[in-house]
Amino acid sequence: MSRRRVLAAGWLLLLGLSATLPLSALFHGVIRIGPGTLVAARPLDSPVISLGSSVTLPRGSRSVVVVIGGDIRSDGVAKDDLITVGGNVYLGPSARVNADVLSMVGTVYKSSQTRVAGRIGGPLRSWDGRSVRHRDLLQTLFNSIRLGLAAGLALLLVGACLTVVFPWQIVLISSTLRASPLKSVGAGLACLVAFVFLVVPLGLSLAGLPFALLLSGAAFLAWLFGMAAAAVLVGRAAARGSVPLLWATAAGLVILALVMAIPVVGPLSVSLAGLTGAGALAVALVGRAGPATPLS
Repeated sequence: MSRRRVLAAGWLLLLGLSATLPLSALFHGVIRIGPGTLVAARPLDSPVISLGSSVTLPRGSRSVVVVIGGDIRSDGVAKDDLITVGGNVYLGPSARVNADVLSMVGTVYKSSQTRVAGRIGGPLRSWDGRSVRHRDLLQTLFNSIRLGLAAGLALLLVGACLTVVFPWQIVLISSTLRASPLKSVGAGLACLVAFVFLVVPLGLSLAGLPFALLLSGAAFLAWLFGMAAAAVLVGRAAARGSVPLLWATAAGLVILALVMAIPVVGPLSVSLAGLTGAGALAVALVGRAGPATPLS
């Protein structure tokens, strides 16, 4: 059996094993996917990760609550963090939070009678505790643009440093991405699925937390390399000609930084570009026996 087939078989085995890991979390209600609202009739004893749905805590929670694409409303005692991404946090008059409250690209609405022992991250506004306010579109848009520009500038600096320190690796990944775009996209999506199914269950246990942090660091580094390689192709496409590697990377990163300022679409596009580049890295590692065609 060739080395490539062994690697492919091992990768399929890893995907199969990783697909079984989140089943226990789904059955225990730790992970919730889909629209709607999760109303906890009693204080939550286990962590909750909600994707696309809101969470209402009339009696608070004893564990962390993370909501992506939805809101959190608490009227009880929350003993752990409350986190939303792309949503708001509503803290009623009887709410007590003994940890931190974070709302990324959203707003924290807090009653004057609410007590928060930890830190509050995100725009803070007063709330009467009764009517749920609609999102302030202009404020959300401004926060999204500001956050996108800041993240884009940070990626510009990191990507330029990676290109200077690891030029051959960036060339190899960008060459693979240009030669095999469909394979790179498929490998990137497979890596994303394996990452979610591996890291999320591991991160929910104390014994698996170190492994989750290690895998998260490796995945983020691979994504940064992939983003820099994708920036090379973007920069050379914008230049419509052969330009030095560093100049192509810088031009592509500037374009990606500007794209990051577009709400919702920009971060998703840049994330997909980095994910595709990470997939090209995986394809290049699997196919080391067949060298990629270098960029002209």
